[in-house]
Amino acid sequence: MKKIFLVCLLGYAPLSGFSQVLAKDTVAIKNVIADFFELFSQNDLKYMERNCTPEFELYEVGYLWTTDTLRNFVAKRQAQKRVWVRTNAFNFIRINVKKDIAWVGYYNTASLTHAETNEKRTVKWLESAILVKKNRRWWLTQMHSTPMPK
Repeated sequence: MKKIFLVCLLGYAPLSGFSQVLAKDTVAIKNVIADFFELFSQNDLKYMERNCTPEFELYEVGYLWTTDTLRNFVAKRQAQKRVWVRTNAFNFIRINVKKDIAWVGYYNTASLTHAETNEKRTVKWLESAILVKKNRRWWLTQMHSTPMPK
């Protein structure tokens, strides 16, 4: 009986460690995605630089956005008066992790408030992302975004 218990215990130990790693990766992946979108809320390139690989690509409504496209976008927004305040929310559908690659599906909601009139708008997307793990950290390498009907 003791042998059976010991075998069961030893067989379960690696699974417990695996689920802890998966839970830690899941939290890290969600944090990378949420932090990346602060790029659009704060108009600050640090959110792209600390979350994206240099070869990052965003497929948005039929257009390809590279890191250079995002840099130009942020530069234009920084040159303008900030009119809308953006808050992001995410509803994750699925997170898949295989070794050092993860792919994620989620709904993204941007709540916008006009700084002067207090008018409110909501914009929603269905999105997917691919992340790679380098040096024990997750990085966005590709994202696809589809606007949801109003």
